Amino acid sequence: MKTLKIFFITALSLVTLSSCNSLLDINTKHALPQDKIKTEAGCKSLIIGVYDMMQDPLFAGRDLICTPDVLGDNCWPSPGATKYVEQYYFQPRYNIDIWESAYKQIESLNEAIYYLKNLEQTDNVKALEGEALFLRAYDYFYLAVIYARVPGHLVSDFNLCVPLITEPFFNSSGNITEQASVARATVDAVWAQIVQDLTNSFTYLNGNDGGNFPYRASAISAKALLSRVYLYMGDWTNTIDAATYVIKNSSVGIYGGTYTDIFSKGEESLWQLHYTTSENLASSSLHSAYGTVDDGVRDSDGYGDGTGAGDAQLSVTEDFMNLIDRTNDTRFAALRKVHYSGQNLWWTTKFNSWGGTFGLDDIPLLRISEIYLNRAEAYAHKEDYINARADVNALRNKRGIGDATAVNSQLLTEILLQRRIELAFEGHRFFDMKRLGMDITRPNGLATVPYDDYRVAAPISTSELDVNKALVNNPGY
Repeated sequence: MKTLKIFFITALSLVTLSSCNSLLDINTKHALPQDKIKTEAGCKSLIIGVYDMMQDPLFAGRDLICTPDVLGDNCWPSPGATKYVEQYYFQPRYNIDIWESAYKQIESLNEAIYYLKNLEQTDNVKALEGEALFLRAYDYFYLAVIYARVPGHLVSDFNLCVPLITEPFFNSSGNITEQASVARATVDAVWAQIVQDLTNSFTYLNGNDGGNFPYRASAISAKALLSRVYLYMGDWTNTIDAATYVIKNSSVGIYGGTYTDIFSKGEESLWQLHYTTSENLASSSLHSAYGTVDDGVRDSDGYGDGTGAGDAQLSVTEDFMNLIDRTNDTRFAALRKVHYSGQNLWWTTKFNSWGGTFGLDDIPLLRISEIYLNRAEAYAHKEDYINARADVNALRNKRGIGDATAVNSQLLTEILLQRRIELAFEGHRFFDMKRLGMDITRPNGLATVPYDDYRVAAPISTSELDVNKALVNNPGY
Protein backbone atom coordinates (compact mmCIF):
# COMPACT_ATOMS: atom_id res chain seq x y z
CA MET A 1 0.00 0.00 0.00
CA LYS A 2 1.34 3.42 -0.87
CA THR A 3 0.15 6.65 0.70
CA LEU A 4 -0.63 9.41 -1.76
CA LYS A 5 0.45 12.82 -0.47
CA ILE A 6 -0.31 15.30 -3.18
CA PHE A 7 -1.58 18.72 -4.18
CA PHE A 8 -5.35 18.86 -3.72
CA ILE A 9 -8.08 19.69 -6.24
CA THR A 10 -10.75 17.00 -5.69
CA ALA A 11 -12.75 16.51 -2.53
CA LEU A 12 -9.83 14.55 -1.19
CA SER A 13 -7.63 17.17 -2.80
CA LEU A 14 -5.74 14.28 -4.31
CA VAL A 15 -5.85 15.32 -7.91
CA THR A 16 -4.06 17.96 -9.94
CA LEU A 17 -5.25 18.94 -13.37
CA SER A 18 -1.89 19.05 -15.07
CA SER A 19 -3.55 17.60 -18.15
CA CYS A 20 -6.63 15.60 -19.06
CA ASN A 21 -4.57 12.40 -19.18
CA SER A 22 -2.43 13.05 -16.13
CA LEU A 23 -4.71 13.54 -13.15
CA LEU A 24 -2.49 12.50 -10.29
CA ASP A 25 0.73 13.76 -8.79
CA ILE A 26 1.74 10.99 -6.41
CA ASN A 27 5.00 12.49 -5.21
CA THR A 28 5.22 12.86 -1.46
CA LYS A 29 4.93 16.48 -0.29
CA HIS A 30 6.32 16.17 3.22
CA ALA A 31 10.02 16.46 3.88
CA LEU A 32 10.52 13.07 5.54
CA PRO A 33 10.54 9.60 3.96
CA GLN A 34 7.33 7.65 4.44
CA ASP A 35 8.72 5.37 7.17
CA LYS A 36 9.79 8.43 9.17
CA ILE A 37 6.29 9.93 8.98
CA LYS A 38 4.93 6.98 10.97
CA THR A 39 6.88 8.13 14.03
CA GLU A 40 5.93 10.69 16.68
CA ALA A 41 8.39 13.16 15.15
CA GLY A 42 7.00 12.52 11.68
CA CYS A 43 3.42 13.09 12.80
CA LYS A 44 4.45 16.29 14.54
CA SER A 45 6.03 17.40 11.26
CA LEU A 46 2.72 16.85 9.46
CA ILE A 47 0.81 18.82 12.08
CA ILE A 48 3.26 21.73 12.14
CA GLY A 49 2.99 21.76 8.37
CA VAL A 50 -0.74 22.37 8.70
CA TYR A 51 -0.14 25.43 10.87
CA ASP A 52 2.16 26.66 8.11
CA MET A 53 -0.56 26.13 5.50
CA MET A 54 -3.03 28.04 7.64
CA GLN A 55 -0.71 31.06 7.59
CA ASP A 56 -1.19 31.46 3.85
CA PRO A 57 -2.84 34.77 2.86
CA LEU A 58 -5.42 32.83 0.86
CA PHE A 59 -6.42 31.08 4.08
CA ALA A 60 -6.33 32.35 7.69
CA GLY A 61 -3.37 34.62 7.02
CA ARG A 62 -5.69 37.12 5.32
CA ASP A 63 -8.68 36.18 3.16
CA LEU A 64 -10.52 34.00 5.67
CA ILE A 65 -10.29 36.93 8.09
CA CYS A 66 -11.23 39.91 5.94
CA THR A 67 -13.54 38.53 3.23
CA PRO A 68 -16.49 37.80 5.59
CA ASP A 69 -16.54 41.49 6.54
CA VAL A 70 -16.64 42.43 2.84
CA LEU A 71 -19.50 40.01 2.19
CA GLY A 72 -21.25 41.62 5.13
CA ASP A 73 -21.44 45.33 5.87
CA ASN A 74 -18.27 46.26 7.77
CA CYS A 75 -15.83 46.73 4.87
CA TRP A 76 -15.82 47.94 1.30
CA PRO A 77 -13.08 48.15 -1.36
CA SER A 78 -10.97 51.29 -1.20
CA PRO A 79 -10.76 53.44 -4.34
CA GLY A 80 -8.65 51.64 -6.91
CA ALA A 81 -8.84 48.30 -5.09
CA THR A 82 -8.14 45.20 -7.18
CA LYS A 83 -9.17 42.60 -4.57
CA TYR A 84 -12.54 41.81 -2.97
CA VAL A 85 -14.51 43.91 -5.48
CA GLU A 86 -16.55 40.93 -6.71
CA GLN A 87 -17.30 39.89 -3.11
CA TYR A 88 -18.41 43.42 -2.28
CA TYR A 89 -20.91 43.35 -5.13
CA PHE A 90 -21.91 39.80 -4.18
CA GLN A 91 -21.17 38.53 -7.66
CA PRO A 92 -22.11 34.89 -8.38
CA ARG A 93 -19.20 32.50 -7.85
CA TYR A 94 -17.30 35.10 -5.80
CA ASN A 95 -17.76 34.10 -2.19
CA ILE A 96 -14.90 32.49 -0.23
CA ASP A 97 -12.92 29.58 -1.65
CA ILE A 98 -10.79 27.50 0.73
CA TRP A 99 -11.61 24.06 -0.67
CA GLU A 100 -8.19 23.15 -2.01
CA SER A 101 -6.25 24.39 1.00
CA ALA A 102 -8.61 22.96 3.61
CA TYR A 103 -8.63 19.47 2.12
CA LYS A 104 -4.89 19.53 1.68
CA GLN A 105 -4.64 20.22 5.41
CA ILE A 106 -7.21 17.55 6.24
CA GLU A 107 -5.30 14.91 4.31
CA SER A 108 -2.13 15.64 6.30
CA LEU A 109 -4.10 15.60 9.55
CA ASN A 110 -5.83 12.33 8.70
CA GLU A 111 -2.49 10.70 8.04
CA ALA A 112 -1.07 12.01 11.33
CA ILE A 113 -4.10 10.76 13.29
CA TYR A 114 -3.88 7.36 11.59
CA TYR A 115 -0.24 6.84 12.57
CA LEU A 116 -0.56 8.36 16.05
CA LYS A 117 -3.21 5.80 16.98
CA ASN A 118 -0.68 3.05 16.32
CA LEU A 119 2.00 4.54 18.58
CA GLU A 120 2.45 4.05 22.30
CA GLN A 121 -0.05 6.40 23.91
CA THR A 122 2.31 8.69 25.76
CA ASP A 123 1.27 12.17 26.86
CA ASN A 124 3.07 13.67 23.87
CA VAL A 125 1.32 11.34 21.42
CA LYS A 126 -2.07 12.12 22.95
CA ALA A 127 -1.38 15.85 22.74
CA LEU A 128 -0.41 15.57 19.07
CA GLU A 129 -3.59 13.64 18.27
CA GLY A 130 -5.57 16.30 20.12
CA GLU A 131 -3.93 19.00 18.03
CA ALA A 132 -4.67 17.16 14.80
CA LEU A 133 -8.32 16.68 15.76
CA PHE A 134 -8.65 20.36 16.68
CA LEU A 135 -7.17 21.52 13.38
CA ARG A 136 -9.36 19.11 11.40
CA ALA A 137 -12.42 20.43 13.21
CA TYR A 138 -11.37 24.00 12.42
CA ASP A 139 -11.05 23.15 8.72
CA TYR A 140 -14.39 21.37 8.58
CA PHE A 141 -16.07 24.19 10.47
CA TYR A 142 -15.09 26.67 7.78
CA LEU A 143 -15.81 24.31 4.92
CA ALA A 144 -19.27 23.79 6.40
CA VAL A 145 -20.13 27.46 6.92
CA ILE A 146 -18.79 28.50 3.51
CA TYR A 147 -20.09 25.79 1.18
CA ALA A 148 -23.39 24.89 2.85
CA ARG A 149 -26.19 26.18 5.03
CA VAL A 150 -25.99 25.95 8.79
CA PRO A 151 -28.03 23.59 10.99
CA GLY A 152 -31.58 24.77 11.50
CA HIS A 153 -31.50 27.13 8.53
CA LEU A 154 -31.62 24.94 5.42
CA VAL A 155 -33.14 26.30 2.22
CA SER A 156 -35.66 24.14 0.35
CA ASP A 157 -34.52 21.17 2.46
CA PHE A 158 -31.19 20.99 0.59
CA ASN A 159 -29.04 19.35 3.26
CA LEU A 160 -25.73 18.58 1.56
CA CYS A 161 -22.59 19.94 3.18
CA VAL A 162 -19.06 18.87 2.15
CA PRO A 163 -17.30 15.52 1.68
CA LEU A 164 -16.50 14.10 5.10
CA ILE A 165 -13.09 12.42 5.02
CA THR A 166 -11.61 11.18 8.28
CA GLU A 167 -9.20 8.51 7.06
CA PRO A 168 -6.04 8.86 4.96
CA PHE A 169 -6.29 7.79 1.35
CA PHE A 170 -4.41 4.62 0.45
CA ASN A 171 -4.52 3.32 -3.09
CA SER A 172 -3.80 -0.38 -3.45
CA SER A 173 -5.43 -1.10 -6.79
CA GLY A 174 -8.21 -0.05 -9.10
CA ASN A 175 -9.26 3.28 -10.55
CA ILE A 176 -7.77 6.05 -8.43
CA THR A 177 -10.18 8.71 -9.68
CA GLU A 178 -13.16 6.59 -8.62
CA GLN A 179 -11.64 5.82 -5.23
CA ALA A 180 -10.87 9.49 -4.66
CA SER A 181 -14.41 10.60 -5.51
CA VAL A 182 -16.39 11.25 -2.34
CA ALA A 183 -19.94 12.58 -2.19
CA ARG A 184 -21.04 15.42 0.03
CA ALA A 185 -22.15 14.38 3.51
CA THR A 186 -25.22 15.89 5.12
CA VAL A 187 -25.12 19.08 7.16
CA ASP A 188 -25.96 17.16 10.34
CA ALA A 189 -23.22 14.57 9.73
CA VAL A 190 -20.48 17.14 9.21
CA TRP A 191 -21.42 19.20 12.26
CA ALA A 192 -21.63 16.04 14.38
CA GLN A 193 -18.08 15.17 13.25
CA ILE A 194 -16.84 18.66 14.16
CA VAL A 195 -18.30 18.29 17.67
CA GLN A 196 -16.83 14.81 18.02
CA ASP A 197 -13.38 15.94 16.90
CA LEU A 198 -13.35 18.86 19.32
CA THR A 199 -14.67 16.76 22.19
CA ASN A 200 -11.97 14.16 21.61
CA SER A 201 -9.40 16.91 21.08
CA PHE A 202 -10.13 18.33 24.52
CA THR A 203 -9.81 14.89 26.09
CA TYR A 204 -6.41 14.26 24.51
CA LEU A 205 -5.06 17.76 25.15
CA ASN A 206 -6.32 18.25 28.69
CA GLY A 207 -3.30 17.96 30.97
CA ASN A 208 -1.00 17.13 28.06
CA ASP A 209 -0.74 20.46 26.25
CA GLY A 210 1.95 22.20 28.26
CA GLY A 211 3.70 24.86 26.21
CA ASN A 212 1.12 24.91 23.40
CA PHE A 213 -0.88 27.93 24.54
CA PRO A 214 -1.56 30.19 22.65
CA TYR A 215 0.43 29.41 19.49
CA ARG A 216 -0.79 25.83 19.06
CA ALA A 217 -3.99 24.02 19.89
CA SER A 218 -4.66 23.51 23.60
CA ALA A 219 -7.47 22.16 25.74
CA ILE A 220 -8.65 25.75 26.24
CA SER A 221 -8.74 26.45 22.49
CA ALA A 222 -10.65 23.20 21.88
CA LYS A 223 -13.36 24.29 24.34
CA ALA A 224 -13.34 27.80 22.89
CA LEU A 225 -13.92 26.58 19.34
CA LEU A 226 -16.53 24.17 20.67
CA SER A 227 -18.44 27.11 22.15
CA ARG A 228 -18.46 28.75 18.71
CA VAL A 229 -19.56 25.54 17.01
CA TYR A 230 -22.44 25.00 19.44
CA LEU A 231 -23.47 28.64 18.97
CA TYR A 232 -23.67 28.13 15.21
CA MET A 233 -25.72 24.98 15.79
CA GLY A 234 -28.17 26.81 18.04
CA ASP A 235 -27.32 24.52 20.95
CA TRP A 236 -27.48 27.16 23.66
CA THR A 237 -26.93 24.91 26.67
CA ASN A 238 -23.74 23.39 25.33
CA THR A 239 -22.55 26.82 24.16
CA ILE A 240 -22.86 28.05 27.74
CA ASP A 241 -21.12 24.99 29.19
CA ALA A 242 -18.15 25.21 26.80
CA ALA A 243 -17.80 28.97 27.19
CA THR A 244 -18.03 28.75 30.98
CA TYR A 245 -15.17 26.25 31.03
CA VAL A 246 -13.00 28.63 29.03
CA ILE A 247 -13.87 31.69 31.11
CA LYS A 248 -13.15 29.85 34.36
CA ASN A 249 -9.94 28.18 33.25
CA SER A 250 -8.30 30.54 30.77
CA SER A 251 -5.20 32.46 31.80
CA VAL A 252 -6.49 35.54 29.95
CA GLY A 253 -9.55 37.68 30.55
CA ILE A 254 -11.22 40.59 28.78
CA TYR A 255 -8.45 43.15 28.39
CA GLY A 256 -9.11 46.66 29.58
CA GLY A 257 -5.94 48.37 28.43
CA THR A 258 -5.07 49.85 25.04
CA TYR A 259 -7.42 48.09 22.65
CA THR A 260 -4.90 47.41 19.90
CA ASP A 261 -2.72 45.52 22.42
CA ILE A 262 -5.25 42.69 22.04
CA PHE A 263 -3.88 42.23 18.52
CA SER A 264 -0.32 43.56 18.68
CA LYS A 265 0.48 41.82 21.98
CA GLY A 266 -2.01 38.93 22.07
CA GLU A 267 -3.60 40.11 25.32
CA GLU A 268 -6.81 38.11 24.77
CA SER A 269 -5.56 35.27 22.59
CA LEU A 270 -6.74 31.73 23.21
CA TRP A 271 -5.18 30.64 19.92
CA GLN A 272 -3.30 32.72 17.40
CA LEU A 273 -1.30 32.16 14.25
CA HIS A 274 2.31 32.96 15.01
CA TYR A 275 4.63 34.35 12.35
CA THR A 276 8.39 34.44 12.59
CA THR A 277 10.42 37.15 10.89
CA SER A 278 11.10 34.88 7.93
CA GLU A 279 7.33 34.29 7.54
CA ASN A 280 6.44 37.98 7.22
CA LEU A 281 3.54 38.31 4.75
CA ALA A 282 4.44 41.96 3.98
CA SER A 283 2.18 43.26 1.19
CA SER A 284 0.03 40.11 1.46
CA SER A 285 -0.68 40.68 5.15
CA LEU A 286 -3.83 41.83 6.92
CA HIS A 287 -2.06 45.11 7.72
CA SER A 288 -1.56 45.68 4.02
CA ALA A 289 -5.14 44.68 3.14
CA TYR A 290 -6.60 47.06 5.71
CA GLY A 291 -4.39 50.10 5.10
CA THR A 292 -0.90 51.49 4.78
CA VAL A 293 1.91 52.08 7.26
CA ASP A 294 1.01 55.13 9.34
CA ASP A 295 3.68 57.83 9.01
CA GLY A 296 2.06 59.83 11.81
CA VAL A 297 1.30 62.82 9.61
CA ARG A 298 -2.11 64.44 10.28
CA ASP A 299 -3.80 67.52 8.88
CA SER A 300 -5.76 70.01 10.97
CA ASP A 301 -8.83 67.75 10.83
CA GLY A 302 -6.89 64.69 11.99
CA TYR A 303 -6.71 62.95 8.62
CA GLY A 304 -3.61 60.97 7.69
CA ASP A 305 -2.19 61.10 4.18
CA GLY A 306 -2.51 57.37 3.49
CA THR A 307 0.98 57.09 2.05
CA GLY A 308 3.41 54.34 2.94
CA ALA A 309 3.78 50.60 2.41
CA GLY A 310 0.56 48.63 2.06
CA ASP A 311 -2.10 47.91 -0.54
CA ALA A 312 -5.02 49.51 1.40
CA GLN A 313 -7.53 47.30 -0.37
CA LEU A 314 -10.28 47.67 2.24
CA SER A 315 -11.86 50.56 4.11
CA VAL A 316 -14.37 50.64 6.95
CA THR A 317 -17.95 51.39 5.94
CA GLU A 318 -19.87 54.40 7.19
CA ASP A 319 -22.54 51.91 8.28
CA PHE A 320 -20.05 50.55 10.80
CA MET A 321 -18.68 53.95 11.82
CA ASN A 322 -22.20 55.09 12.70
CA LEU A 323 -22.47 52.32 15.30
CA ILE A 324 -19.51 53.21 17.48
CA ASP A 325 -19.36 55.70 20.34
CA ARG A 326 -16.47 57.89 19.19
CA THR A 327 -16.15 59.61 22.55
CA ASN A 328 -16.16 56.77 25.08
CA ASP A 329 -15.62 53.46 23.26
CA THR A 330 -11.97 52.40 23.46
CA ARG A 331 -12.44 50.42 20.26
CA PHE A 332 -12.64 53.68 18.34
CA ALA A 333 -8.89 54.05 18.90
CA ALA A 334 -8.35 51.13 16.50
CA LEU A 335 -9.78 53.20 13.64
CA ARG A 336 -7.85 55.72 11.57
CA LYS A 337 -9.14 58.36 9.18
CA VAL A 338 -7.19 59.16 6.02
CA HIS A 339 -7.29 61.09 2.77
CA TYR A 340 -6.72 58.42 0.14
CA SER A 341 -7.22 58.62 -3.62
CA GLY A 342 -9.19 61.81 -3.22
CA GLN A 343 -11.61 60.46 -0.63
CA ASN A 344 -11.99 60.63 3.13
CA LEU A 345 -11.86 57.08 4.44
CA TRP A 346 -11.66 55.07 7.66
CA TRP A 347 -9.23 52.16 8.10
CA THR A 348 -8.91 49.64 10.91
CA THR A 349 -5.54 49.40 12.65
CA LYS A 350 -6.24 46.13 14.47
CA PHE A 351 -3.56 44.34 12.49
CA ASN A 352 -0.94 47.06 12.24
CA SER A 353 2.01 44.77 12.59
CA TRP A 354 3.30 42.67 15.41
CA GLY A 355 6.34 44.27 17.03
CA GLY A 356 6.16 47.29 14.74
CA THR A 357 7.38 45.47 11.62
CA PHE A 358 5.16 45.95 8.58
CA GLY A 359 3.30 42.79 7.63
CA LEU A 360 4.46 40.72 10.60
CA ASP A 361 1.03 40.09 12.13
CA ASP A 362 0.27 37.42 14.67
CA ILE A 363 -3.44 36.76 14.10
CA PRO A 364 -5.74 35.91 17.03
CA LEU A 365 -8.15 33.26 15.72
CA LEU A 366 -9.85 32.65 19.07
CA ARG A 367 -9.95 35.21 21.86
CA ILE A 368 -11.72 35.54 25.18
CA SER A 369 -14.06 38.42 24.26
CA GLU A 370 -15.70 36.19 21.66
CA ILE A 371 -16.30 33.54 24.32
CA TYR A 372 -18.09 36.03 26.58
CA LEU A 373 -20.23 37.09 23.61
CA ASN A 374 -20.96 33.46 22.72
CA ARG A 375 -22.21 32.83 26.23
CA ALA A 376 -24.12 36.11 26.46
CA GLU A 377 -25.97 35.33 23.24
CA ALA A 378 -26.76 31.77 24.33
CA TYR A 379 -28.12 33.04 27.66
CA ALA A 380 -30.28 35.58 25.83
CA HIS A 381 -31.72 32.93 23.51
CA LYS A 382 -32.62 30.95 26.64
CA GLU A 383 -34.18 34.13 28.12
CA ASP A 384 -31.73 34.04 31.02
CA TYR A 385 -31.40 37.80 30.90
CA ILE A 386 -29.57 38.23 34.20
CA ASN A 387 -26.58 36.17 33.05
CA ALA A 388 -26.78 37.48 29.50
CA ARG A 389 -26.65 41.04 30.79
CA ALA A 390 -23.74 40.26 33.11
CA ASP A 391 -21.65 38.90 30.24
CA VAL A 392 -22.31 41.72 27.79
CA ASN A 393 -21.76 44.27 30.56
CA ALA A 394 -18.41 42.67 31.39
CA LEU A 395 -17.35 43.48 27.83
CA ARG A 396 -19.01 46.89 27.63
CA ASN A 397 -17.37 48.10 30.82
CA LYS A 398 -13.92 47.03 29.64
CA ARG A 399 -14.59 49.03 26.47
CA GLY A 400 -15.55 52.17 28.38
CA ILE A 401 -19.24 52.36 27.52
CA GLY A 402 -20.81 51.18 30.80
CA ASP A 403 -23.73 48.86 31.40
CA ALA A 404 -26.28 48.11 28.72
CA THR A 405 -29.56 49.98 29.08
CA ALA A 406 -31.53 47.78 26.69
CA VAL A 407 -34.65 46.17 28.14
CA ASN A 408 -34.74 42.39 28.21
CA SER A 409 -36.72 42.12 24.98
CA GLN A 410 -33.95 44.08 23.18
CA LEU A 411 -30.97 42.54 24.97
CA LEU A 412 -30.24 40.01 22.22
CA THR A 413 -30.10 42.85 19.71
CA GLU A 414 -27.64 44.66 21.98
CA ILE A 415 -25.46 41.55 22.31
CA LEU A 416 -25.37 41.09 18.54
CA LEU A 417 -24.46 44.77 18.14
CA GLN A 418 -21.56 44.41 20.56
CA ARG A 419 -20.50 41.26 18.75
CA ARG A 420 -20.43 43.14 15.47
CA ILE A 421 -18.36 46.00 16.92
CA GLU A 422 -16.01 43.85 19.01
CA LEU A 423 -15.25 41.22 16.36
CA ALA A 424 -15.26 43.55 13.35
CA PHE A 425 -12.60 42.89 10.70
CA GLU A 426 -11.81 39.48 12.26
CA GLY A 427 -13.93 37.34 9.92
CA HIS A 428 -17.26 36.99 11.74
CA ARG A 429 -19.84 39.39 10.32
CA PHE A 430 -21.12 37.50 7.25
CA PHE A 431 -21.08 34.18 9.10
CA ASP A 432 -22.98 35.65 12.06
CA MET A 433 -25.81 36.74 9.79
CA LYS A 434 -25.73 33.43 7.95
CA ARG A 435 -25.81 31.24 11.08
CA LEU A 436 -28.89 33.10 12.35
CA GLY A 437 -30.73 32.71 9.05
CA MET A 438 -30.73 36.48 8.60
CA ASP A 439 -30.81 38.38 5.35
CA ILE A 440 -27.35 39.70 4.49
CA THR A 441 -27.35 43.46 4.96
CA ARG A 442 -25.02 45.41 2.67
CA PRO A 443 -23.41 48.84 3.05
CA ASN A 444 -23.46 52.03 1.02
CA GLY A 445 -27.01 51.56 -0.27
CA LEU A 446 -26.41 48.12 -1.80
CA ALA A 447 -29.46 45.87 -1.80
CA THR A 448 -29.88 43.42 1.06
CA VAL A 449 -29.29 39.82 -0.04
CA PRO A 450 -32.07 37.50 1.16
CA TYR A 451 -30.87 34.59 3.26
CA ASP A 452 -32.30 32.10 0.77
CA ASP A 453 -30.39 33.67 -2.15
CA TYR A 454 -28.21 30.98 -3.73
CA ARG A 455 -25.11 33.20 -3.52
CA VAL A 456 -25.06 32.96 0.29
CA ALA A 457 -23.57 29.47 -0.06
CA ALA A 458 -20.31 29.37 -2.01
CA PRO A 459 -20.11 27.31 -5.21
CA ILE A 460 -17.94 24.25 -5.66
CA SER A 461 -15.52 25.02 -8.46
CA THR A 462 -15.82 23.50 -11.89
CA SER A 463 -12.40 21.87 -11.56
CA GLU A 464 -13.57 19.97 -8.46
CA LEU A 465 -16.76 18.85 -10.16
CA ASP A 466 -14.88 17.72 -13.27
CA VAL A 467 -12.59 15.45 -11.27
CA ASN A 468 -14.89 14.24 -8.50
CA LYS A 469 -17.98 12.92 -10.26
CA ALA A 470 -19.65 12.16 -6.93
CA LEU A 471 -20.03 15.87 -6.20
CA VAL A 472 -23.10 17.96 -6.93
CA ASN A 473 -23.01 21.74 -6.77
CA ASN A 474 -25.13 23.98 -4.62
CA PRO A 475 -28.51 25.00 -6.08
CA GLY A 476 -28.32 28.03 -8.36
CA TYR A 477 -24.84 27.37 -9.74
